[in-house]
Amino acid sequence: MKKRKIACHDCDLLMLIPHLKHRQEAVCPRCGFILTRFYQHAPVKLLAFTLTALVFLTFSLKFPFLIFSLHGNEKSLTLIESIQSFSNINYIFVSILLFSTAIVIPLLFLLSIVYVSWSFNGRGLLPFTPQTLKFALLILPWNMAEIFLVSILVSLIKIMTLANVNFGLSFFSYILFIISLSATLMYFDRYQLWSTYQLKLRKSYG
Repeated sequence: MKKRKIACHDCDLLMLIPHLKHRQEAVCPRCGFILTRFYQHAPVKLLAFTLTALVFLTFSLKFPFLIFSLHGNEKSLTLIESIQSFSNINYIFVSILLFSTAIVIPLLFLLSIVYVSWSFNGRGLLPFTPQTLKFALLILPWNMAEIFLVSILVSLIKIMTLANVNFGLSFFSYILFIISLSATLMYFDRYQLWSTYQLKLRKSYG
């Protein structure tokens, strides 16, 4: 693979990225920003963790998320119902924002990675591969699934003083989803993905 020039995300210094070995990283000599990190078999690992995250996200939508009990009365909420509860108290915008950043955007990001990985592992590039990769990079900063989980845990501190709260299967599935998503992001490297795309493009045109 040929060396490619890359501009530092922080200071815009233009430099050549050397060939990296497993777990080696390229660091900007001016500001110390990590430009890229190379992992052996990263595309395969990326696809594996992406599919795992999709499975856990699907499970987290299907089963009870939180179970409340007070004076003998018990009520269970799914993940979507817990987000919809904000709209019931006139926080419709907050409900839409939570639904988008905690479910929709992570789902779209994972599906985009599956498409790009499928394209890279196939015989030829699938249509709209670069556009899909750009879309994934565009929506990535809006993924706030882990922040949503932390906010739920913080709010439970007060709720537990008013009622008994149990965690449903969906809650643990969502935690495993976030762990899998974090592993996906570890192998989601902008420079390495675009390098793979350029290499695959050259092979496609012979």
